[in-house]
Amino acid sequence: MPTSAGLGTVTFENSGAPAAQADFLRGVAWLHSFGYEDAIEAFRAAQRTDPAFALAYWGEAMSYSQPLWFFEEPDKGRAALARLGATPEARVARGATDRERGYLRAVEALWGAGDRLTRLAAYREAMAAVSRAFATDDEARVFHALGILATLPTGDASLPMREQAGALAEAVFARQPTHPGAAHLILHAYDHASLAPRGLAAARAYARIAPAASHALHMPAHFFVQLGHWTDAAASDRASWDASVAWVSRGGRSVVQRDFHSLTWLQYELTQLGRFAEAQRVATDVDAAIAIATANDVVGGHIYADSEIGRGSGPAALRNDKGSMRARYVIESERWSEMRGQQSFDNLDELFVLGVAALRRKEDAAVAIAVRGELQKASAPGMDAGLREQASILLLELEAIAAFGDGIPGVAFAKMDEAVALQARMPRPIGRPFPVKGADELYGELLLEAGRPGDAVTWFERTLTRTPNRSRAVLGLARALTREGQAAKGRAAYAQFLENWKGADDGLPELAEARAAVAAKR
Repeated sequence: MPTSAGLGTVTFENSGAPAAQADFLRGVAWLHSFGYEDAIEAFRAAQRTDPAFALAYWGEAMSYSQPLWFFEEPDKGRAALARLGATPEARVARGATDRERGYLRAVEALWGAGDRLTRLAAYREAMAAVSRAFATDDEARVFHALGILATLPTGDASLPMREQAGALAEAVFARQPTHPGAAHLILHAYDHASLAPRGLAAARAYARIAPAASHALHMPAHFFVQLGHWTDAAASDRASWDASVAWVSRGGRSVVQRDFHSLTWLQYELTQLGRFAEAQRVATDVDAAIAIATANDVVGGHIYADSEIGRGSGPAALRNDKGSMRARYVIESERWSEMRGQQSFDNLDELFVLGVAALRRKEDAAVAIAVRGELQKASAPGMDAGLREQASILLLELEAIAAFGDGIPGVAFAKMDEAVALQARMPRPIGRPFPVKGADELYGELLLEAGRPGDAVTWFERTLTRTPNRSRAVLGLARALTREGQAAKGRAAYAQFLENWKGADDGLPELAEARAAVAAKR
């Protein structure tokens, strides 16, 4: 019996009672779209209808593992299985067919002995065995693909396994074009800069397949952002945020359980569209959540108020979101005066922009010095490796801006050489760029200020290779080409910038500049 109620179409043969099928299939559909709370609710409803339905317990146990979000609740997964039987052997025996017993062996491996990665690898191999044994079972292929993606190595070393998982999901997608898991896992498999174009078709399909799932509406943005499709990206994350707001409202849940991940992406995408007023408005949605999260108990970074598995964000995570949103708004709009008088910061992004704004305003020298000291601390040995890497780049960028402002461009460019070398060791971003101001883009801007437009062109082009169609880089390239004497290419870049900002706020000086440049040929 298939299901399709805003969640896509799932066909999963099983031995459960007919009356339990709708709930079971709804649970599987939610599981495919990472709607774990709703999946648990559906699988438990199937258990109440048919207490002997072994796969309903399998589904609930699966729902306590969020492998691509690096979160799990082993005790709850094991407790769900314990309600099916006292031992793994007894539970597996409850499966009515060899195929069902294969699924049950896989979830026993997931919640068996060993650390998280050991158990995930065991699950992957168990699902591979099911997939091999039952050649027509598309569900087995999708869950096998999930097992592969759950055990990826980092960086480019992940590419062979990504392609393996992508091939499994694509084969199912070709046979079942409304299958939520197939479309979804194509996106996770190809969520890498070198593979992103291969996921675009599935990205456009997934939101239509499962519009009831906020995550299904967000995932396409991973591809739209990587390819610089800002209007599509903003529409995707706006829909995702709105769906999460509706989900919270329907269930009487706390506002901290809204999808702030999508909201932070939306805010960045709005800055790329020149819609700064709206970017400011959406950022205010974080404030109420911070107040509520602070007033609730937080365990392990998750709110446990209305959700069994902690969908919500804790106050530290929300403040981090707020700091990054504030920083991106200022860095993308270049409204440095808006940081005047601000003393506090919530994360590295906001700290850096405090310093840049002080230098760009040519005032508050003490603030810039203090920021430099904080960045030195954050980049010191012993700090978190990922943050240390970004802090090191941000420190060099800040020092370069300071040196340039002091009239010593040689020092500034030496600092930028170090910064771009460090950034080159980092992977290309798959979402909002990191660091908050790309070193290649800043290098181009400083070269342009120094009257070296030809060199600036090179760095803006490198920026657009790493982060396609970034509006500030497109504008910088247009300026550099024009000043270099390449008027036609400059007008083309200005035209691209205007396409990005076709719905931008009124009265922005960048719009007037670009329009004048494009009209100059006429």
